[in-house]
Amino acid sequence: MKSYGQLWERVASPENLSAALGRVMKGRGAKRDVAAFAARREEELAALRADLLSGAWRPGPYGQFRLTDPKPRTISCAPVRDRVAHHALCGVIAPLLEMGFSEDCYACRVGKGTHRAAARARELVRRNAWACKLDIRHYFDSVPHDRLLELLLPIFREKEVCRMIEVIVRQPVPGLPEGRGLPIGNLTSQWFANFYLSGLDHYAKETLKAPGYIRYMDDIVLFADGKTEIWRLHDGVCEWVERERGLEIKGERTVTAPVSEGLAFLGLRIFPGGWRFQRTRLLRTRRKFRLRERQWLAGEIDDVQLAMCAAATEGGVRWYGFRGILQSLGVEDSEGIWAGGEGADSGSNRVKRGGSWNNTASNCRSAYRNNNDPSNRNNNIGFRLFSTLQRGQARSHPPPPVPRGGGDGHARLRAAGSPAA
Repeated sequence: MKSYGQLWERVASPENLSAALGRVMKGRGAKRDVAAFAARREEELAALRADLLSGAWRPGPYGQFRLTDPKPRTISCAPVRDRVAHHALCGVIAPLLEMGFSEDCYACRVGKGTHRAAARARELVRRNAWACKLDIRHYFDSVPHDRLLELLLPIFREKEVCRMIEVIVRQPVPGLPEGRGLPIGNLTSQWFANFYLSGLDHYAKETLKAPGYIRYMDDIVLFADGKTEIWRLHDGVCEWVERERGLEIKGERTVTAPVSEGLAFLGLRIFPGGWRFQRTRLLRTRRKFRLRERQWLAGEIDDVQLAMCAAATEGGVRWYGFRGILQSLGVEDSEGIWAGGEGADSGSNRVKRGGSWNNTASNCRSAYRNNNDPSNRNNNIGFRLFSTLQRGQARSHPPPPVPRGGGDGHARLRAAGSPAA
């Protein structure tokens, strides 16, 4: 294993600490604690540098809050001073850790992320017949400190760097068992957690010879051409994760199925012919924006803030080819404020089946799907926001994925007025 030295002076240098504060302030400069730290920038950074060089630096207690998006999580927020130290450390060691990562590891890396992970998944869905999605049980809460440090510390030669890493990893976190767990919310936690499973990437691709593999933090997807092969890969990954990392795969959340049924990954359902939003993600996105609309109507936010929220919400998904995912409150005063309102492009990227389309929320309900009543004919088939766009391509209306049952399903769709596959 290659090791690195002469890093400590770079970590504690005034230039690195100043750049770390800039990254901490990005998007959060208006928060009270960050603004107070920035107002005493010179004194605070000088004191932090002195503590780092003397070995006296110790992280402060975490502040915690709960999020439910979509599942409950406890977020641990370090003091601003400690966040600056975390960014200063990661600014130096993260590029070195990343050199050992596989190209199919997509979390927390510049040039990777959810969009490119989804694009890679679509590429592999088109090449393979079967997919297996696995998830590790309580991953961040379960990482064993001793095993993590055993893998991480030999990469660095200087004792000061190793001491700082060990102090961060072993800092007690309320609600986590002693000797286990990384706090969700630390930049260091993201890099250490990503590093901890990087060995699995190489094992799956180089030893198990998986035809296709993707990992986004602890979400793992395997691809193969047959059912027997996909279960061989599944068993090999589960055994390695338990033996080498002391973790457990969620058996109840493991999904092994033909790719024609759609791969649920990163809030999308990905088919060989395209992708669409998962219903839960679509409704959650709209629910969040309706909250912003209510705040706007109550005068809690202004028009500019509401427009920024709409642009951020729609902009994050236009890369996939989706448009018009937001709905207004339906009141006269709000008409035209939200993205996709009056004057906006009203085109749809959902599966086209002929007839008109009705975007009302009630028609998302399963009871209305495939309803051939004359008042609602051909408005709903259960596929929403379906797109096959690549970046830079014009929008189109692709055929839906192959239904279970093969050709008869295509015949029924063509009879109903869909374009030929």
